[in-house]
Amino acid sequence: MKSAFPFLLGIILIIVSNIIGHYKPSFSLMATAVLPFIIVGTLNIRLYKTKFLLTVMYGYGIILFNDWLVRVYAWGIHDQLKKDVILLLSIIAFILCSGCMLIYSFTRTAAVEKKTANRLKNSGSVVVCGAFAQPFTSYF
Repeated sequence: MKSAFPFLLGIILIIVSNIIGHYKPSFSLMATAVLPFIIVGTLNIRLYKTKFLLTVMYGYGIILFNDWLVRVYAWGIHDQLKKDVILLLSIIAFILCSGCMLIYSFTRTAAVEKKTANRLKNSGSVVVCGAFAQPFTSYF
């Protein structure tokens, strides 16, 4: 139950942000780049120590879920310029979150165990999950 709270809080923050963005589009636009980074970087710090792979998959899921909600719900009908701005901000969020997870793979989890194999395994999981998640940010 203790580890489920950050997962649920992150999803609730994304949903509330996009509901507000439906009425105030500029809020949702700025939250697209910043909110997933805040969730991945600060909210899930304790989870990286226990379940690193699950937390990385959750981080990329948050990025994709936010991108999908912004494209489908937040602004209504999009012209090409709005789609390009949303894509740019989603890519910025993807880069920020991936960098944050890579830093955590070398510092947080591996510092406790001090094993190079765990550091490589954790950073490899970030790269592989990111490689699978990235194509989906451009096709929603």
